[in-house]
Amino acid sequence: MSIFDKLLNKRTITNPIFLKEFEDNNKQLQDLNDLLEKVSSDKKNLINRDIFFIKQELYGEKNVYNELKNSFIPMLAVHDIRLEFNDYVAQYDFILITAKCIFVLKTKQLNGDIDITEDGDFVRIIKNKEGKFLRKQGMYNPISANERDAHILEEILHREKLLNSITLKPIVVISNPKAIINKSKCPENIKSNLYKYDQISTLIKKVLDDSKYANELSEKNMYEIANYLINNNKEENIDYISRYSLDKIETKNENLDKIRNLQLNNVEKHVDLNEKEI
Repeated sequence: MSIFDKLLNKRTITNPIFLKEFEDNNKQLQDLNDLLEKVSSDKKNLINRDIFFIKQELYGEKNVYNELKNSFIPMLAVHDIRLEFNDYVAQYDFILITAKCIFVLKTKQLNGDIDITEDGDFVRIIKNKEGKFLRKQGMYNPISANERDAHILEEILHREKLLNSITLKPIVVISNPKAIINKSKCPENIKSNLYKYDQISTLIKKVLDDSKYANELSEKNMYEIANYLINNNKEENIDYISRYSLDKIETKNENLDKIRNLQLNNVEKHVDLNEKEI
């Protein structure tokens, strides 16, 4: 290879570059906090519950984000992407675009102790405050959902001629540092796609060092993929009126306006009566 060719192929992406950053206060959280100020009924409890869950999710995603930002891995990254494809909708927490592989990350809190059986079933162990066993509770398999979303992404990128032979690897990342996951008996496809957030950098580096990932994306192609994801991100428009079965939303100012209008009407009626007496 000539010196010119080496210069032409020199890579400038030497660290993680987030083209769509993580945000502590996302749009859904902002919308719910705004809605909370406008609702004066028992629906506040439902909204507060959802705000709590979203904050928990964001806390977990921030753990993953910080780990990725400090990984020194050459990649382009985007956070919180929602794509629509045919009749499918796929939500992505993180998509990491490296030269050799695209990682599709789904973050999960998975609070408590989780056992994964030989059949791939996820079972939550419920304990009391003293740590004594109470019961087992089945839960959905996050691996399957993430594999489906990764497949949709692969179909989209192939359709747009942005991807040829580069591998997409779906990974579920446990973002809760206190979670205990027992995957000693689980199938290999789950074991190799489920990691705690503090292991994710090591996993990515291991994949990139693997000789079987021989094909490489150019940096131009990497940016094309990242920009496509950002430009085609479809934010979800949530109908909060229907979601919380709200007849209407009244703000404190609207309530005050009603009181003022009522008082004004009473004054006008009183004036009318006085005029008639005269």
